[in-house]
Amino acid sequence: MLRILFYVAALVALFAGAIMYGGNAIGAWDPLPPAPTPPPAVKVAKAKPKDKPASTNASSPAKARRLTPAEKLWVKKADALCRESRAAAQAVVAQGNTSTPEGVHQLFTRMKKVNAELNDRFLAIDPPAGYKDDVARIRVFFAKEERYFDSMGRALEQGDMKTFYALNDRLTEIALEETDILAGLGAYGCDITLSSVFG
Repeated sequence: MLRILFYVAALVALFAGAIMYGGNAIGAWDPLPPAPTPPPAVKVAKAKPKDKPASTNASSPAKARRLTPAEKLWVKKADALCRESRAAAQAVVAQGNTSTPEGVHQLFTRMKKVNAELNDRFLAIDPPAGYKDDVARIRVFFAKEERYFDSMGRALEQGDMKTFYALNDRLTEIALEETDILAGLGAYGCDITLSSVFG
C-alpha cells in the first residue's frame, strides 16, 4: 500500500538475488565505494538586534490549517490502516521462506496480494470534500503501483533481477509520492520506515 510493501519487496529481491546468483552476480560481496564527500557547511550569520522590530505579519511563519472533524476522522482511519499494513507486512515476512527461489516468489506473491487488499481498503475510506482530489491522485498511484508489482513478479519468475530492481526503483518513486500526499493531508502515520518494519 505504501512504503512498507515495496521496501519488503526490495528486501525480498535482495535475498532472491543473493540466492539465485550466488551474491557475486549482483556484486553483493564487493566492497562499498568510498562515501561521497559531504558538501561544505553553510554558515549562518547571527541576527543582530534592530532598533525597530520587524512586522509580525511578514516574518511570522504560516500556521498549519486546522482540520475539520471529517478530515480528522479520515486521518484517524488512514493512520490506523497504515499501522495495520505494517503488521500485515511483518506477518507475511515472518511466514516467508527466502532460502529458495520458489520461497522468494511465494513470499513476493503473498506480499503483492496483501498490498492489493490494503489498497482497496484504503480507497474504501470515504474522503471528506477537501480531500477528494488528493485521494483521486492516490488512486492513480495505487493503480500504477499494482502494475509495477505485476511486472516485478514476472521479472522475478524469469530471474531477471536487473528489471526487477529497475521496477522497484520506479515503485519507490510512486510510494514517495503517495507518502507526500498523505503527509500533506495529515496522515503522518502512513510514512513507515524500513527499520520500523523489521525492528
